[in-house]
Amino acid sequence: MNRQKIIELVMKLVDLARTSKGKRKIYREFPRKIKKTGGIQNLIQQLKVMYLYFKDPHTSKTKKGIIGAALLYFIMPFDVVSDLIPVLGLVDDGIAIAIVWSMVEKELRQYAQQLDSDIIDITSEVEIIEEEK
Repeated sequence: MNRQKIIELVMKLVDLARTSKGKRKIYREFPRKIKKTGGIQNLIQQLKVMYLYFKDPHTSKTKKGIIGAALLYFIMPFDVVSDLIPVLGLVDDGIAIAIVWSMVEKELRQYAQQLDSDIIDITSEVEIIEEEK
């Protein structure tokens, strides 16, 4: 796994995450991808916290860009290792998420502590998106 390629792609996605196009992509596709991914609970919990932090109107644009890049990386089916390759496709996603999490870990941990466990359930968002189709 080429960590440097993952970092380069994440850094390119920071600018996209700051645009309305990037935000729409995250809001629309993230809940579906989480539902589809299922199993890896620790990674899923981190992603859910990142998603809610990204959506929070009090989060700075800089932090939204960084967090949004990780969310876009997770959503994209074709990144450094294609998500079409079972298990391996999620490994590079996990590396990208871990890199970004470590960059803003203090804020994300504090934010996660403020969240109620019910808030972290984004299933209702998936259902709303499905109904919009």
